[in-house]
Amino acid sequence: MVENKPVTIGERIVVHLAQYARVQDEYVVPPELGQSGIAHSLGISRAHAAIELRRAMDAGRVEVRTGHITGYPTRRKVYRLTPKGEGLARAVHDRALGRVVDLVLPDGRVETMPGPQALDALRRHKVAEAHAVLLLLTRHRIDVRGTSPRRRMPPPPPIARSPEVRARAVFSKMFAQPYEWHVAVVLGPPHAPPVGVAA
Repeated sequence: MVENKPVTIGERIVVHLAQYARVQDEYVVPPELGQSGIAHSLGISRAHAAIELRRAMDAGRVEVRTGHITGYPTRRKVYRLTPKGEGLARAVHDRALGRVVDLVLPDGRVETMPGPQALDALRRHKVAEAHAVLLLLTRHRIDVRGTSPRRRMPPPPPIARSPEVRARAVFSKMFAQPYEWHVAVVLGPPHAPPVGVAA
């Protein structure tokens, strides 16, 4: 059995980012790749996340770029793993798979499971991959009835969109006219189109 060695915040960050490796280079990325999303997913403050991300960048495990994050109108910092960070994430993941834990199932039965089987069971209960790995590394007994599903980012605060509201009124009048063709050009990030504009 692999000893439950303490998991550092840096290790938790690389395991978290590894979940989003497939989408980290997209034009618009999930909020979980931004600083606020990382902090929310790990249950730490944004200031703490900023310090740990800086350490991870200094260690060459994480790099940053600016990009569009779903729900935000302006470009923000987006974090991704370097090859060194990917290696650390795999090592932490393998450490979790080497554990043997007691899993308390929904019907109350307790089954002793090796890491891979326990991880599959936690996935079936919609526990986020990074959180499931953390549970395997830090607990000998895991009650699936007490695990929480994937933590979703709350939506960003509403932003005044008066220009788009005015544009909607103009478009509505234009489309109401008895013309055969109508063309409207809308500028802005693809994730934040004017509200209520019909094609």
